[in-house]
Amino acid sequence: MGKVTDTCALGVRAMKWAVRLIREGKTRLLIADAWTRLFKALAAGYYTVAYRWTGRLSGPPDVAVRLQTDHPVAYESPDHLIPFGTSQNNSTNKYFVMAMRRRILREFSAVRPALLDLGCSGGQLVRDFLDLGYLGVGLEGSDYSLKAKRANWPMLAGKHLFTCDVAHPFQLTVNDQPVQFHLITMWEVLEHIETARLPQLFDNIIKHLAPGGYFVASTTSGPDMHDGVDLHQTKWPNAEWRAFLSKEKPQLEWVDLGLTYYQMVRHNEERSFLTYRRKA
Repeated sequence: MGKVTDTCALGVRAMKWAVRLIREGKTRLLIADAWTRLFKALAAGYYTVAYRWTGRLSGPPDVAVRLQTDHPVAYESPDHLIPFGTSQNNSTNKYFVMAMRRRILREFSAVRPALLDLGCSGGQLVRDFLDLGYLGVGLEGSDYSLKAKRANWPMLAGKHLFTCDVAHPFQLTVNDQPVQFHLITMWEVLEHIETARLPQLFDNIIKHLAPGGYFVASTTSGPDMHDGVDLHQTKWPNAEWRAFLSKEKPQLEWVDLGLTYYQMVRHNEERSFLTYRRKA
């Protein structure tokens, strides 16, 4: 019954959003959203044929992933108090998965590719990379999905999915050794982080990102109100994010991955993305 209720609530929210866009004369945005959903479905179909039906999915690697942190839950975050996103989201985009797989295998052919998804919610992106034989790890600030045993948490909790306040120091290890990832993603997460904690967040990202590895994130500068609370704590436009990183984190350099908005895992009305590479 709970899943049915959640689905109905999402459907009503989507209908209200569509009506609002039409009233505001933003039909092009509505069409773009519909195309994105269609493209994702087509990409998922191709993935099923090209990978699942042909037996090209090798499954998770046999490794022991451990998380070291003094902040296992983001207790101070509005998203923990009002866990709207993490209770609903389980996004992925098979095109993004396949495109980044090709790029990483081409550029890091001598090692096992590794993905870290910060703010992983239901963990589907992590699951997709695990199926391809990647080392996949997801960190989520709220413990809602863990406690509700939703999406991929029953299978992957404590193995590849962990709760953690990513704006505080943490360390991930594999087989008791510190690990770096070739791809770190944050989908509709950055704006949820308190501005004062961004330097520590990006220190964590840089520490866990392999030289030459990629950081990909979506951002928005608008509010996200739920129960009278704005879940977005850092509402910066794309240019401000880029200025911040250029000044504060020169270890990261902007890079064009050749991906458009409908090929990304999540996007919003702004279609704002950060695509960076750690300097070698």
